[in-house]
Amino acid sequence: MLNLFSVSAFGRRHAWRLFFALVVLAGLNACGKSGAPLETPVEAAPPPSPPAAAARPAPAPAPETLPPPPPRPAAANGGGIPREAGSGGFGSLVKPAPGQVTGEAAPSIPQFDWPPPKASAEESIPDKWLRTGSTTRLADVADKFEKALRLAHYEQRSYYAVPRGFALATQLEQIKADGTPMPGADRWKIGTPSVSNLSLASFIKALAKAPAGNYRAIVFVVTDAPWVQSATAPSDDKIKGWAGGGAHALPASIGALPYGEDYRARALIYEFKKGQSGPAKTLLPSAVSGETHLDKGGIWEPLSIL
Repeated sequence: MLNLFSVSAFGRRHAWRLFFALVVLAGLNACGKSGAPLETPVEAAPPPSPPAAAARPAPAPAPETLPPPPPRPAAANGGGIPREAGSGGFGSLVKPAPGQVTGEAAPSIPQFDWPPPKASAEESIPDKWLRTGSTTRLADVADKFEKALRLAHYEQRSYYAVPRGFALATQLEQIKADGTPMPGADRWKIGTPSVSNLSLASFIKALAKAPAGNYRAIVFVVTDAPWVQSATAPSDDKIKGWAGGGAHALPASIGALPYGEDYRARALIYEFKKGQSGPAKTLLPSAVSGETHLDKGGIWEPLSIL
């Protein structure tokens, strides 16, 4: 090793400088070899803030309370159902026919006597002739009767109400004893009394000046209500409102009713006989059958083919 005390002062001074330089170099070398350089710590990211709670919808406003409806006015006649303005006609005053279901709407046409008065003859119309399909309605049945009557030259006819159905009456015609109509204008010579409530007395009065002979009126009854003819012959309070007193067309309220499985149609023939003098009399029974009357009158065949 170098002996620092054995050299001169100038040499010692440079020797000390060299010594410190070596010490510094050794220190620097030691620092370079001691471990990895320090890393700057990474600051951790703050945790995510919790999601904000969903805002609750505003409560719906309370429903507005409506005032109660005004009380229904009482009917003028004391009943619970007020009459319509302008009513007071037949529909508002008619009494339901015996057997009519309570609560049914009053018919808009006059009622036929129920049960019908005893007829001179009767005939059931075959059901298959009247059904036009699976949805046959009373309007379809009425239309078939009207077409058959027009083909048989019956120009006047009137509709009447019966329980859950209708009655269709023809005008009075003059016939021969076998049921054949008189030819030409003689068939309708009697005409038809045009009064709203026609009775047997009205027919007899109309026949007072008529030629001697037989006269006939036909009434078709269509309903599903069970019925039988009354046991007595027509009287003054029977057979009201025939050819001149009913409606010219079937109301839509009746025509819309379905012609159900229980519906049937029957023809009632009322025959009168006028002598040379005295009033006309009702024939009970007729000398010919109901089918013969319909056949001779020209109605039976059109009904079967229409």
